[in-house]
Amino acid sequence: MNRYFMYLMLLNMMASAIIFVPKILIDARFHGAVMSLIIAVPIGTGFSFLLSKALERFPNKGLPEILDLVAPKWLKYTVLIMLPVFWYVAGAMTLVGFIDILERFINPEAPKWMILMIYLVVLCITIELPTLRVMYLLEIILFMNSPFIFFMIYKAFTDDYMSWDSILEACTHVFEWPSLTTIATASFVFCGYTNLIIFNRLFKEKLKFWNFAAVILLGVFNLFTSYFIPIGINGIDGSHAFLYPWIATADSLRLVYSPIERAIFLFLMLYISITLMSVVVHWHVGYELISGMNEKKSTLKKWIIVGIFMAGTIPAILFLDTIALFKIAGVFMVVRLGAEVFVIALTMYLTRRKPA
Repeated sequence: MNRYFMYLMLLNMMASAIIFVPKILIDARFHGAVMSLIIAVPIGTGFSFLLSKALERFPNKGLPEILDLVAPKWLKYTVLIMLPVFWYVAGAMTLVGFIDILERFINPEAPKWMILMIYLVVLCITIELPTLRVMYLLEIILFMNSPFIFFMIYKAFTDDYMSWDSILEACTHVFEWPSLTTIATASFVFCGYTNLIIFNRLFKEKLKFWNFAAVILLGVFNLFTSYFIPIGINGIDGSHAFLYPWIATADSLRLVYSPIERAIFLFLMLYISITLMSVVVHWHVGYELISGMNEKKSTLKKWIIVGIFMAGTIPAILFLDTIALFKIAGVFMVVRLGAEVFVIALTMYLTRRKPA
């Protein structure tokens, strides 16, 4: 089993479970959310299979190197200008959303721009690191945090206030047909595979059947916990009232024999590093795609790209409120699904152009 592939998938699953995905799905709990969970599993697994199999024809190469090898220059520059926008926006939305959470639940007195500056200093250092070092950092973060996150999920499932009747009631709406937005949102859980367009540089062996079997199991588990646990703790009607259902759920849990009784503080401390790592991976991919337009490396070019990434989040922090952010997130989920289809089709096209 290729552990690097699983790290990318697991990171995206963890990061997506706290901000946009639960709220968008719970808002559609009577309008096809459950069916969207079912549809997202074959879509996400199928897309990950198609992209990874196409990239297997180009071992140890990222998309910029593949385009250099088999694509005309006009196609190379078009792709490397368009695609970084999606990875940048995905990281920026995660960053802005989590800063809003920190400002609301950790330190309401601190201005958002001050919290943003702390994050940006770390991001400024990490997104331009070599791809292998980013992967090593991701490995450390996951090994440190995953046991505690799974423990929190266990506490939620075994909590005295977990209402399985509410979960069963939500399941009765399984035959309601979902909208494209809910399908795209549910499938976002699986989209960690898209980072392969850069991290394929680290892959020395083909992905095995067990990688995709693990993706299915982890994806189903993640979708189930992200959607049903807030409903079970807060009720099928009560869960709709929260902007961040999983934060309210964590605040309902108590760690009786722990030095920190309120689970929300442990939960947020864990997700600070998970969210930061998610932004690092997204922006690293965007950075490498832009850098791939020109093989000449220079310190000035590096800092120009990093500066643009940093500056782009400041207007979002200053001018976007939470409601507007969620509306933009819903639109982005649909556009992102289309971008994934484009990336897969492009990679398969490049595979056909590769000399035998």
